[in-house]
Amino acid sequence: MTKRMIPILSGALAVLLLGSGTVSASELVPNHSGLTPRKNVARSDVLRAQNFATPSSSSPFAKPPVGEITVFHDAEQPIDQPVLIEPTQPTLPANEGQNQAFEANAPELVAPQPEEVPAAGMNNAAPVVKSDAPGPDTYVYGELDRLAAEVASLKNAAKKAEPVVDNNAGGPDTYVYGELDRLAAEMASLISGAKKTDSKKSWETPKVTGRIFLDSFGVDQAQSSFDQYGNIKNAGGVREMQIAVSGKGFDSFDYKLEFSLAPNGGRVNLVDNWIGVKNVPLFGYVRAGHYKPETGLAYSTGALYTPLTEFVGSSAAFGLGRRVGVSSENLFGRDRIRLFMGAFQAGATNTDRYIQADDQGQVFNVRLSAAPMYAQDGRCVFHIGGHYSYVSPKADSTSMGTTIGSIGWMPGSITTGTFANDHHGRGGLELAYQAGPFSVQSEVYVAQFDGEEDRTANGAYVELKYFLTGEHRPYNLSKGVFDAAKVTRNFHPFKCGNYNLIDGFGAWQAVVQWSYLDLSDWRNAVGEGANGGVQNDLTLGMNWFWTPNIRWIFEYVHSQRNAGIARTHSSEDIFGTSLRLHF
Repeated sequence: MTKRMIPILSGALAVLLLGSGTVSASELVPNHSGLTPRKNVARSDVLRAQNFATPSSSSPFAKPPVGEITVFHDAEQPIDQPVLIEPTQPTLPANEGQNQAFEANAPELVAPQPEEVPAAGMNNAAPVVKSDAPGPDTYVYGELDRLAAEVASLKNAAKKAEPVVDNNAGGPDTYVYGELDRLAAEMASLISGAKKTDSKKSWETPKVTGRIFLDSFGVDQAQSSFDQYGNIKNAGGVREMQIAVSGKGFDSFDYKLEFSLAPNGGRVNLVDNWIGVKNVPLFGYVRAGHYKPETGLAYSTGALYTPLTEFVGSSAAFGLGRRVGVSSENLFGRDRIRLFMGAFQAGATNTDRYIQADDQGQVFNVRLSAAPMYAQDGRCVFHIGGHYSYVSPKADSTSMGTTIGSIGWMPGSITTGTFANDHHGRGGLELAYQAGPFSVQSEVYVAQFDGEEDRTANGAYVELKYFLTGEHRPYNLSKGVFDAAKVTRNFHPFKCGNYNLIDGFGAWQAVVQWSYLDLSDWRNAVGEGANGGVQNDLTLGMNWFWTPNIRWIFEYVHSQRNAGIARTHSSEDIFGTSLRLHF
């Protein structure tokens, strides 16, 4: 790099000598080893020259400059005879006083010894370990930092000199400064690339995430509800408080460790705890650990992105909860079709370390989803899907049900109770359409229980959502679900002088949801806690997104049912709010 800069710096030297009065313009003549005094110089002409200075082929910055140079002609030389410029690398003679004076002010560039130069390019900076270094990468980073400092010093020194005029460009020698800027940028990129963790050889830095949900509910009971369930008190508190650590590394692996810290019998509950590996032949992405089988669009979306405080009642009733298992995920048809298959233990292990039973039970789960219409990065989507689970319950017994208003802490409303069942199948169909801020989503469910008496459970829901502020929820093709909303303008209170003002009001989304669950085949059932019937929940909600990570939910739920042999009718009106934060 030093040799490449010498012709340019020599031109700068000539201008300095002219300005200082050491020599006059008529005393300058070209010389392949620099500029030396000579008489009888009359005029100049501009010739184009390629490969004026050819860098060493081993230089990572080899780029022959193509531009215009000013060549001085002797007065006696005919102007129509070209002056040939040899494509050699000029050098400054050490015995010239002017050159010695310039070199005294030029930055000293010391090339590293050949055996110490890392054999790596800008984007493949492999760490070099020096035998006498205390640890890896020390030498590499030191050399890179030193070279970057030298480039910066050279840039400053060149800018102090009078710029060489490029007659073709009509301005200062932008090539000099452009090359220096480029070198400095490449040095910075090289340093950044060398210091970046190589995920193919180690774990990347773990990512810590978490969430907290603060809920408050008020209940207004009809007399029939009071007679059947007693006084249902208002409630409020910390619903969820979870912390998770996730990461990836070794090019193919990822993991997640998540725990619930909210008060729950004094225990720390397991949430998602798994390890995954991608690009497995035939199986695609394979995951093993403790997580949920996929039993529908709503239930697979996750609690962070539910449009209201709870999962849809029918969706939760047919869900299988988190279990220990292994699954595979594959994408087909330009990544528009997704297939999930998994095998799990039938018993959930949210609190117990082990499931201790001779009959552990099994769940075989499959979900197929597709997005035949997908446009504008998920703003406009048509989603279809279906899922099926074959369940052989632990200890040959099972149950299904829901709560009042499908709200988790409420008393159970309709339920099958616990009854004997050797195996059963449950499944459903999914349908969703999104056009910008508007979306509609629906699912139907069915479960067939075989035993002494065959029974069937049914459920469904319809959900309409509209962003009043124009946002949408992007569709995730790799998971077959909708992701978090993209907020155009965050809610932003700020101080202006003595006044508190607001710049941006966040995003607002209106929600209407109807949920239906039919367990009427268990009206006359003899079982532990059986109370079969039909329940309908109508919910009106409003989501206020302060940011994509902070949301305040307001909702009104009207829940009604007829249950038991007497088909007793009861209803409640529930007002709820939930402030939710995740990071």
